[in-house]
Amino acid sequence: MADFNAFFPTLLKHEGGFVNDPVDPGGATNKGVTMATFRLYAKSLLQLEPTLDNLRALTDAQAGVIYKTCYWNAVHGDEIALQPLANILFDFQVNAGNNAIKLLQRVLNAQTPALKLPEDGKFGSATLAALKAADQRDLYARYKQGRRDYYQRLVAAKPPLGKFLKGWLARTDSFPDLT
Repeated sequence: MADFNAFFPTLLKHEGGFVNDPVDPGGATNKGVTMATFRLYAKSLLQLEPTLDNLRALTDAQAGVIYKTCYWNAVHGDEIALQPLANILFDFQVNAGNNAIKLLQRVLNAQTPALKLPEDGKFGSATLAALKAADQRDLYARYKQGRRDYYQRLVAAKPPLGKFLKGWLARTDSFPDLT
């Protein structure tokens, strides 16, 4: 089964340090953790006040607690057999929220038309069962392409986000092609 700790250092490299870009819908962000997410989980998971200073001071270990609890677990990373599939799904969940799960459901439906999963962004037992039953490598390849397509559509709908497109596509392309 996939292991959170195997990919977490790579996620931190993608996410970088503290930024507060006015075009970025996430606003103030450190190690990829947005201020909104920090407000939700700082007290309950980290026993910290959810202040901007504490977000700036966020350690890798603290970010890891948030990522494992709120993102990796949301995509059932520990239950995915193929590590690269867990990685790309988790990484997209961090980057695009439940759109990552909606994409997974859409790809699973395309892979197995009789499936008819609701594309609602809720990772329930039916989504997990479909993922486990799917050809993992084919699912991974389709998911990777779907992620690229998602970014293209997002920028077409919201042109100011075009400044992030090159980075988003490079991040997606950093996931290896499986042969």
